[in-house]
Amino acid sequence: MSDPIIPPQLTTVLRQQAEQQLRTGTAQLSNAFTASSDALGVLYRLSSVASTAADGLKLLHELQIHQVELDLQLEQLKHNELEYSHELACYRQFFDLAPTGCLILSLDGIITHCNAAAIRLFDDAKDYQPGQQPQQLCGRPLLSMFSATCQPMLSAALARVQRNQQSATLIVSTDVTVVETRTLHLSAQLSQDHNAILIMLT
Repeated sequence: MSDPIIPPQLTTVLRQQAEQQLRTGTAQLSNAFTASSDALGVLYRLSSVASTAADGLKLLHELQIHQVELDLQLEQLKHNELEYSHELACYRQFFDLAPTGCLILSLDGIITHCNAAAIRLFDDAKDYQPGQQPQQLCGRPLLSMFSATCQPMLSAALARVQRNQQSATLIVSTDVTVVETRTLHLSAQLSQDHNAILIMLT
């Protein structure tokens, strides 16, 4: 019985590769997958009787093929993991170094991730003192970063993004600087898995 998670065409390819490796003697069986004692007992009993020896050999061959298939799958999974880890590291670097302010919000509007450009947009808030580390944004509600007059409009836009799964663009003001109000263009979009909201600030 094939694994329902693995596409049938891939299962066929893996079996062909496994059979080829066994025929040519190039299969390198790992210790990750081994036959159970019950399976080995069945093989022993079948091979001990002349009338079932052929069935035993056939079953042994199937077990060998299956083990090689599993080894091939494991090798591919490890390769994919390395590839995805590299891609994730690249995307994180792009996010961190992007010149545009980027925020990731939870669905309740709390900032969960931000890049350096986003921090710089708010590093002159009233409670910021020169020489201190820039104000950290993670864990704060997005609405708290903007003026009271903008908060209803921003809240409605975020709700619209979640409800309609569409992007929204609006102009908002921070109104938190000591001497002036800062106006920002804000774009919001729901993530593909619908579990977060992506914000860009310019």
